[in-house]
Amino acid sequence: MSEYGFWSLVPPLVAIGLALRTKQVFLSLTLGIWIGWVIIEGGNPLSGSFATLNAFVAVFEDAGNTRTIIFTLLIGALIALIQRSGGVAGFIESVKNILEKQEQKNRNNRKLVQLFASLTGIVIFVESNISILTVGTLYRPIFDNLKIPREKLAYLADSSSAPSCIIFPFNAWGAYIMGLLVMQGFDRPFATMMSSLPYNFYPFLALGIVGYVIYSGKDYGPMKKAEKRAKEEGKLIADDSTPMISDEVSMLEAKEGIAHRSFNMILPIVTMIVMMPVMLVYTGWGSLESTEGGFIDLALRAMGQGSGSTSVLTAVTTSIVVAIALYKAQRLLGIKEMVDLSLKGMSGMVSLAILMVFAFALGSLCKELKTGLYVAEVSKAWLSPNLVPA
Repeated sequence: MSEYGFWSLVPPLVAIGLALRTKQVFLSLTLGIWIGWVIIEGGNPLSGSFATLNAFVAVFEDAGNTRTIIFTLLIGALIALIQRSGGVAGFIESVKNILEKQEQKNRNNRKLVQLFASLTGIVIFVESNISILTVGTLYRPIFDNLKIPREKLAYLADSSSAPSCIIFPFNAWGAYIMGLLVMQGFDRPFATMMSSLPYNFYPFLALGIVGYVIYSGKDYGPMKKAEKRAKEEGKLIADDSTPMISDEVSMLEAKEGIAHRSFNMILPIVTMIVMMPVMLVYTGWGSLESTEGGFIDLALRAMGQGSGSTSVLTAVTTSIVVAIALYKAQRLLGIKEMVDLSLKGMSGMVSLAILMVFAFALGSLCKELKTGLYVAEVSKAWLSPNLVPA
């Protein structure tokens, strides 16, 4: 059991509790991390402060962490490019045409758009961050136009993207789970993982609730207040909210005088989606102990050994290169303009990148405190293993 016992729970509880109470995420995480290192340093606040600073620096010692943070910044560059090229505007116009046709059939546009957003999150199951950021980028202007609060968009994006990544595990999550199964001695990790999918109660329940919320149009608690605020006051975000993506990037308009083509958005996004499983196979192929069997079987095994962070970073980089080549070929944007746009987009994602640094630091702290081990040991005393799935 963790030598810190109950104290190992204090840092994450403080960070989460303060974040929910004050809405000051960065301050809450900082305080939680600081308390944790003070505990490790035997209650000395000075040495705990120095250890906290070193913990933030140590985040970048892990190549996977660094790649994920860089990926987050590059997503901002991709968002800026596809918006400036008219790709997002073209997609929005296409969706509006569909809505106008449905409106003639007395269909509820608000429900239809929410359904589209959820389905997009489910379809892009190769990586949860890519899925969430894509849904947010594409549907934010449409939700704003229909006066649907940002809270609802965030909920639909997260509760469709994350569950789909485990229900369709041909991605980094699936690779991670298969890696755990291999470490436990399972000879056929992919088959074992697929046979266990029906027991993933949470993702199916989450998607079911999403469908219910969209179909019924009913909201509860804070979401009901957010819907009322958006309809009556026209405020799409709460006064005390802190968006992770700056308005300079999220509200970037298409360049004047160019045609709005959804293809200019679809091709880079599809490139990113396709490259993700390809890179998982590529990065894991050299780790295969045996090359016996068919290609599909080998590819699935390679995915289990692949690097998720490398695959994500390569996928978004390739997408940006394809976008730049596409827009240059159409003479929509110049090279200097696209470089400036990329830097502007990256700067708009700084808040999210910093948040990830804090999250990684908190995760490393919990490993140092052995928080998970303590919870597991305590739970084992009163929770039957038969109840774990539930």
